[in-house]
Amino acid sequence: MKLERNKPVPLYYQIFEILKKEILEGNYKPGDYFATEMELQDRFQVSRATVRKALEGLESDGLIHRVTGKGIFVSPIKLVVDLPNLLSFSEEMHRRGMKPGTKLLGVEAVESPKAVREALGLEQWEKTLHIRRIRLGDEEPIVYTDSYVPLKLGLQEDNDFSGSLYELIHLQTGRPVVEAKHIIEATTADEEIAKYLSVDDGFPLLLFRRVGYDPIGTPIVYETGVARADKYSYEIHLKR
Repeated sequence: MKLERNKPVPLYYQIFEILKKEILEGNYKPGDYFATEMELQDRFQVSRATVRKALEGLESDGLIHRVTGKGIFVSPIKLVVDLPNLLSFSEEMHRRGMKPGTKLLGVEAVESPKAVREALGLEQWEKTLHIRRIRLGDEEPIVYTDSYVPLKLGLQEDNDFSGSLYELIHLQTGRPVVEAKHIIEATTADEEIAKYLSVDDGFPLLLFRRVGYDPIGTPIVYETGVARADKYSYEIHLKR
């Protein structure tokens, strides 16, 4: 694919589009060597500044990364979550052609922590079902979650928690999760989380807290979790 030098579209953006298309079409696998700036200069016959600007766009999109002294390499494709659409993790994975999976770490009825009680509007004596899971994508750990569901909704410890929690809540209670408040922050992995997600201590993560509501606005599930920042990202569409 050649550059169209007479078009009003900047050369760096044309190069960005060409290289992005090559990566997304599967011409490279995650971890493959991509190129050096000089190799791309020779290929497209442009200046180093033009190549650098195109590469900055690919880095910003999480498609490539640099290794000092070795060159530029293809990054793993992130799972991009479109925030205005409320989807369960399983739905997100299916939509992107990946196989969702779950490693269940534990389920138990517990005294509701204060933050959970406040989020779900529970009295101090009301218990919740605490579900701890590692969510997998194509058998690779991506997200660790702590989920709390009011015990009064009727879910039991022996329910099947291997799939979508939202779907299970709907099937067991007849009350779908149709709306959510979602908060995202940056954090790093401690020793326990690093083990669960197969990363090093201090690895960058995305921390989220989410309250899910039924059709009449009653909060029925509270979730906290961390996602690997190299595998997960959020996309927000803004309008003015």
